[in-house]
Order: sequence, then structure tokens, then C-alpha cells
Amino acid sequence: MSRVAVFTIAFLVIFTVFTTVFAASANKAEVRLLPKWVWVLLCIVVPFFGGLLYLMVGRPLGRGPRPQKRKTVAPDDDPNFLRDLDKKLRKEDDDKKDESN
Repeated sequence: MSRVAVFTIAFLVIFTVFTTVFAASANKAEVRLLPKWVWVLLCIVVPFFGGLLYLMVGRPLGRGPRPQKRKTVAPDDDPNFLRDLDKKLRKEDDDKKDESN
């Protein structure tokens, strides 16, 4: 077997597994044109063309921007936390002054 044939078979196997898993993991309400199970079956039965068709016309489209992940901020970098902490410390300081008088 020549190297080209080995690489071609390896590509087909990897592409088939990729498109089948991609189709199987998609949200069934967002898959276009055919039901999800038909796309998975097409990806397995017609390895290259079934997967190619799924990627071109069957996969869900991205709808708008994805929600951004909130970045975790350390307490000493959060201005709201520092402002609230300053208010709390001033209040405690004022209460101690009132108790001592």
C-alpha cells in the first residue's frame, strides 16, 4: 500500500469520526435541514460526503455573540469592595470613638 493511500484512509477515518461526533454532540433543536440522527447516520454511512454535507448545510449556525465569561477579580483589585471596606472601617472607627467618649 502506498503512502498516499495510507494517508487518505487515515484522513477519511479521522474526518468521519470528527464529523460524526460533531453531529452527535449538536443541539437537536438547532440542527438544520434534517433530524440530528439522520445527519449522524449520513456521517457514518457516507463517510466523506455525509460529513461534508453536515458541515456545509446541517450544522447549527452561531446566533449572535456568545456570552462573555466574567473575569474573576481579586478583592483588593475590586473598587466596589474597597469602597465598601473603607465605609465599614470608618463606621467601626467612629463607633469606637463614640464608646470611648
